[in-house]
Amino acid sequence: MSEEVWLTPLSKMKSLSKNEISMLEQNGIRTVEALIYRGNELEEFFDSAEKVKNVRIEALTLKNMWMISASEWAKIEAQQLIFKTGSKALDQILGGGIHSMYVAEFFGEFGVGKSQILNTIMVLALNDFPDRTAIYLDCEGTYRDDRVKQIAKFRGFDPENITKRIILLHPPTTDDLIEIVNRLYLTIESRKSVLIICDSLISHLRAEYLGLEMLASRQQMLQRILGRLKRLASLYNIGVVVSNQVVSVPTQPLTPFGDVRATGGHIMAHNTEPRVFVRKAGVSKRIARIEDSCWLPPAEATFCITEKGVVDVEEVEKIGEAEH
Repeated sequence: MSEEVWLTPLSKMKSLSKNEISMLEQNGIRTVEALIYRGNELEEFFDSAEKVKNVRIEALTLKNMWMISASEWAKIEAQQLIFKTGSKALDQILGGGIHSMYVAEFFGEFGVGKSQILNTIMVLALNDFPDRTAIYLDCEGTYRDDRVKQIAKFRGFDPENITKRIILLHPPTTDDLIEIVNRLYLTIESRKSVLIICDSLISHLRAEYLGLEMLASRQQMLQRILGRLKRLASLYNIGVVVSNQVVSVPTQPLTPFGDVRATGGHIMAHNTEPRVFVRKAGVSKRIARIEDSCWLPPAEATFCITEKGVVDVEEVEKIGEAEH
């Protein structure tokens, strides 16, 4: 995919002079996408509020994010990229796989395989898009190079080719995570990233914002991060997949999944699409359920986790039959 196809140069904007374009480029804003992403900072670059308004409206119009017809929006949706999970059954309930332009969420208890799902999606995406990169935000220390290479090797891919296109980031605190997310547009543009993986999005927030008195501040930070990730997904037509932890609710009525529910409350719920709950169904078998989606019906899929990462149950059963 050439740069001209997925990035919109500032030269297409009639409201900007050559000097203004040069000034913006010197400040890290080289595309219309970057201009929109940093829209709340435009007052720093222009003297007039009217100028800022006109620039923002033209930029949004160029990206079909202003006023368009439903039929025009359908054409934009048709350009969505689809990222496979490794399991046909899981892809089916997801409408073909993980869709770009959204922030998809997988949540469940520890040990259910959330990181394995994210790793498999990433490896398959890098194989399907050989000229693109993936960004991995490792907030829990879950990234393992050997495991990623193992998934690639067992699927017949070149492990070195896969891992050299993974941009790995280890934000040690929430503030660092926010700073990284604020700057991610630069990485996406310069490295042609097609996917962002975050494992786990809420890890630092749960560790640093303790107690009910800090809940409002924590949720505001979460909203800020998710809002940025959603904007990146829609502006650059890329996939964003996050894992989420759960919290036990022993004093409350049982949820549909027992005594656990996803962390992040309503802020997380309103910003991710779809939300997928994953639970154990055996040693390697897992069940994924669409908990919430604006367009996918409630459904469940059963899959397994093996050396190849996420695979269909039938594939494991065939291997077992062949060995016997």
